[in-house]
Amino acid sequence: MRKIFCLVLSACFISSSTMLVHAQNGLRPMSDGPFQLSLVAPVQLIDTEGSVMGLRLNLLYARNYDVTGLDLGLFNVTQGDFGGYSFGLVNYTRGNVYGVQEGLVNWNRSNVYGAQAGLANYSRGDISGAQAGLFNCADGLDGLQLGLVNRAAVASGIQIGVLNLARHLYGLQIGIVNVSTDKENFRILPIVNAGW
Repeated sequence: MRKIFCLVLSACFISSSTMLVHAQNGLRPMSDGPFQLSLVAPVQLIDTEGSVMGLRLNLLYARNYDVTGLDLGLFNVTQGDFGGYSFGLVNYTRGNVYGVQEGLVNWNRSNVYGAQAGLANYSRGDISGAQAGLFNCADGLDGLQLGLVNRAAVASGIQIGVLNLARHLYGLQIGIVNVSTDKENFRILPIVNAGW
């Protein structure tokens, strides 16, 4: 255990020294690479417009274009697509997500192919997979939403929660209050609501 700790500490020291030398000499960070270490963007090994294929580790805030692999940190920002597993307080992706986002807030401005788990999960596009949290929101759902409040413009699948909201329902809602606004009759139902 002590050897592993020393190895990790040495890697952090070497990486932070490299970042300092780059910053002092006005050199740009690398454009792409397999390992990203970030204090706060743009103080990071790989440029904010560069991509990471491997491990992205940030102490406060990291921003890159595409990220594929393991993403660990407090505030994880991906400007393009993300693929893999992301764990942080806030996970924000502008492109598509292929994999899992786990954190307090998971915010995606495009489509999710996989899962989001956290207190609040938001996908501006469609989600093909699952969202689990207190509040789940997606434009389109093809899968499962599990939480206190679930909202989808088009829900194809199952919503399980206290309050389930859908404009167009092609599936099942299970909860205290279930709302499907496109239905002519029985738009609001307790316990179970279905649409085909």
